Amino acid sequence: MKLKLKLRLRRNKKAKAKQEIWIYKDGEYEQENVVAERLMRLIYDTPVGGATLPFLVKRKALSRLYGIYCRTRHSARKIPKFITKYQVDMTGTSGDYKNFAEFFSRERDDVIFPEQADVLGSPCDGLASVYTDIDPAMLIAAKGCTFSLGELLRDDDLAQLYRGGTMLRIRLTPAHYHRMHFFDDGTITDSRLIRGDLYSVSPLAIKRIVRLYCRNKRALITFESANFGKVMLVEVGATFVGSIVHCFENGDTVSRAQMASYFLPGGSLLLAFFRQDTFAPDPNLVAQTAQGYETRVMVGEALGTGRQ
Repeated sequence: MKLKLKLRLRRNKKAKAKQEIWIYKDGEYEQENVVAERLMRLIYDTPVGGATLPFLVKRKALSRLYGIYCRTRHSARKIPKFITKYQVDMTGTSGDYKNFAEFFSRERDDVIFPEQADVLGSPCDGLASVYTDIDPAMLIAAKGCTFSLGELLRDDDLAQLYRGGTMLRIRLTPAHYHRMHFFDDGTITDSRLIRGDLYSVSPLAIKRIVRLYCRNKRALITFESANFGKVMLVEVGATFVGSIVHCFENGDTVSRAQMASYFLPGGSLLLAFFRQDTFAPDPNLVAQTAQGYETRVMVGEALGTGRQ
């Protein structure tokens, strides 16, 4: 009897853990279908994984091996099953790929952004959250987990320029379209790469790895936009992400919807920081974030407006 009770309690705890990540879209909530969930939970959600496997992630061994595999022709065999299992939207794509790496960094030809200049369209597909009136010293990564913008940018003075502004976070899972587009006309005034680790950016990992965003590999892009002021974009790499490839150079003038960059295999994250009184996010997006839910968004989807 005691054994049955223990087994039942373990199953209940396991079921509860699997219901931790919920996504909002169009008035409904759904549980996230986590890619490689067993591996992610083994690494970040168990005592054994917590003691050993994160070391392999930190050393990038898993990401290197996975990257090599994804460039082989053999990896193409997993594409149809992956599309079906994770309901990948293949609209606007060629559908013909030599390997999984090509499929992962696929380009779409149907990307459309809002016609209104002061409406901000999502720069990528993903799971969005937004935080207003931010304090650079205490930004939210997940419930109970914070980080410093100064540490993220490695520049405390630059971080202070965004005090009282807005942080938009879009988390991309391996099943998402992994190309980023510019949400406005403007100029790239600076960009640089900060080398680091490749921990997962899933909520499972964020709760386990302290200051994860500030430890991971990331690219910083200073974007002088026409309608939203000087925006700081931070592309954060993650487990199995070998490269962040930029399609621009410093000083380039860019246009709305133009390709900005793409990630090679793995999950990833985009953070966008807006100065005070330059961006008013959609109220529903703000409300869902306050309740602890990420909102599923598509590239080009309206996320808010500029403040004139």
